[in-house]
Amino acid sequence: MLQVVDLAVHYRGFTLGPVDLEVDTGTFVSLVGPNGSGKSTLIRSLLGLRRPDTGAALWDGRPLLARDPAVVTEVGYVSDSPGDVIGELTAVEYWQYARTAHERARGTALPHLIDRARDYADRLELPLTAKPLDALSLGTRRKAQVVAALMAHPRLLVLDESFIGLDFLASRAFEGLLRERVADGCTVLSSNHDLDLAARLSDRVVVLYDGSVVLDSDVDALGGVAHIEAAVVDALRGARPARA
Repeated sequence: MLQVVDLAVHYRGFTLGPVDLEVDTGTFVSLVGPNGSGKSTLIRSLLGLRRPDTGAALWDGRPLLARDPAVVTEVGYVSDSPGDVIGELTAVEYWQYARTAHERARGTALPHLIDRARDYADRLELPLTAKPLDALSLGTRRKAQVVAALMAHPRLLVLDESFIGLDFLASRAFEGLLRERVADGCTVLSSNHDLDLAARLSDRVVVLYDGSVVLDSDVDALGGVAHIEAAVVDALRGARPARA
């Protein structure tokens, strides 16, 4: 289980939270909201990439903010920027680097990870070349990021606008991979602006506005996927201050 407890961040005049959130194992949660609502701040803070002012984030009762390698190796993360790769490496070299990090954290050899990465690359139609990642397109770098996050079969997968830059076919292939991981017990927290995508994948929707959670509901409780957009719009309208 992922638990976010009383998490609050004050950053450059913006205040997030305090946020309380519990995500059951094997659940896909979509984090939605307008630009500047705090989605990326929440994600980075619960992962310890930005130190919160108060609160805690726990994965199976263990603190994520401590950045313990034994905990971090169970977490896959795709940031909101496809540029967050080691640009001088090729895709395969990048995955070998990620594999080494997992091997050191787990204390065991994981040679199969590169074969799995190649399989995922094939499904995402990512051509493997000798070019460094910096020389490749935004979408191609995004695919390399996605593969790096999935290749070790993380138990917790955190995605920040991870479909940005992917073409239609790659997006559908990525959806298929996510469904497989959730079916295998992976917990997913995913921020995005695409409510159709959220409807297709989500068990639960959490809506942020101006740093606060304004809706947190299972999809079934909203009446099913056909009612997600209306529920999100109503929550955002209700959160906005009335015009004078």
